[in-house]
Amino acid sequence: MKNIYTDFRLYAINAYIILITQLRTFDVDGEETILAFENEKIHIGCKSDYPMTYCGFVDPYGKRYSFTDLAVRDGQCVHVIKAKKADSGEWKCHIGSKSVRLETIKKIRVRVVSQLAAVQPNITAHLGKPMTLTCATTGGFIPLSYCRFEPPNGRSFSIDESVTDSNPILNRYFYPNNRSLDRGDCCVTIRKVKPEDQGLWMCGAGLEDGKEHFDTITLDIEGINTMSTASTTAVTIGGILVAVALGFILYGLWKRKGLLGVQNQPEDIEMRTPQARRQVPELVVISPSTATPAESPLMSSTRSE
Repeated sequence: MKNIYTDFRLYAINAYIILITQLRTFDVDGEETILAFENEKIHIGCKSDYPMTYCGFVDPYGKRYSFTDLAVRDGQCVHVIKAKKADSGEWKCHIGSKSVRLETIKKIRVRVVSQLAAVQPNITAHLGKPMTLTCATTGGFIPLSYCRFEPPNGRSFSIDESVTDSNPILNRYFYPNNRSLDRGDCCVTIRKVKPEDQGLWMCGAGLEDGKEHFDTITLDIEGINTMSTASTTAVTIGGILVAVALGFILYGLWKRKGLLGVQNQPEDIEMRTPQARRQVPELVVISPSTATPAESPLMSSTRSE
């Protein structure tokens, strides 16, 4: 059961109801989100179908606010805050009951923002599946003069209710049929999420003050980083294996060449012509007592017949 009123909403979830007295509240995938101005008074409350024994709240920093059965009436527990930047984050509401011993815990996200804010500033999508990005006016259902988006990759575009699933922009983007610019909703549905959609998106809208207000949404794709890491690892391992295989091949060729032997090329040997041995004059000494005139080369003469 889900009842919606002009100033607050009641959400029945299993055996308990969450009561949030704020004009701009959103329920996305079971998570409550409150958009509030700074210093604005907001009511965060829990309501149970069973008699409460106690209830309490835990703020984003772990501080606890507890209420006993004296403060719990008609199964309702409300915590009033004057919103500040420090209040932004996830709040938890704990409900205790005698009939149900296990506590009931509900998570509520509070965002203290400006005139326009992303309902979910961080979104995880799935490849090939649709995904809606939503920004909305904070101070109630304030009409927008236009709505535009800047994707992380690709061209910026404007969008409104006339862009439906039957005539999407770039055959990819259309305006969801349960939203309206007159209500202050600036949103787009991606027909099928692609890898290039991952990154920082910007939503911008024109308000009655004549200015453009904007916020950002970070879109992550589940598993895409793991796939990229796996691909990089596979490429690295493949490169190492190829290098090792090439090394073995070169080593085998080198070893084979060494076993077969290599025919030595003849070397050029320079041949030198031996030089004539230098003749040293021989000195012959002949004793005068023994030498005859004929034996003496000095006394030799040529005689003519």
